[in-house]
Amino acid sequence: MTTLTLSDIRAFDASDPLAQVRERFDLPADTFYFAGNSLGALPKTIPQRLQKLALREWGQGLVRSWTRHDWFELPQTVGDKLARLIGARAGEVIVCDSTSVNLYKLAMAALRLRPKRNKIITTSDNFPTGLYILQGLTATLNRDIELKILDPNEFLNAVDGNTALVTLTQVDYRTGYLHDMEEVTRRAH
Repeated sequence: MTTLTLSDIRAFDASDPLAQVRERFDLPADTFYFAGNSLGALPKTIPQRLQKLALREWGQGLVRSWTRHDWFELPQTVGDKLARLIGARAGEVIVCDSTSVNLYKLAMAALRLRPKRNKIITTSDNFPTGLYILQGLTATLNRDIELKILDPNEFLNAVDGNTALVTLTQVDYRTGYLHDMEEVTRRAH
């Protein structure tokens, strides 16, 4: 096994074709920042854009900005830009509430859509916040909901005619394990 030294790492960084991307962000010089999922690094262009948004679009445009500055269309506009990055087509991705809020809304919709189905199936390797949302939802509803939190290798066997929702994180954030989404989708259908 080869041990990397600090000079090895610096050499990798110096030859990295994406190294200049760091300059687009407002980061302390001595910081290695890897938290991109909850609060990514601040792009240097954002403070000026936020000031324009607050003072001109919101401050001067008021409610007219929803149409004048296309605020209504932003979820689709940004979604279409993201779609290209993930291999989706325009109109297939939308930017909206947080993952937690959307999971809650999805679970509620699934349970209301099929009121005779009372089972939610998820995996024990799901992101903890997702599990908290599902546990809270099932604890507060005035009906018998069965929340099954199962081993990632066994959860598909629990899908049956009483299943209202199957939810999981495609890639385990701790191990990198990748679920076969085609098989999950097939079984859920």
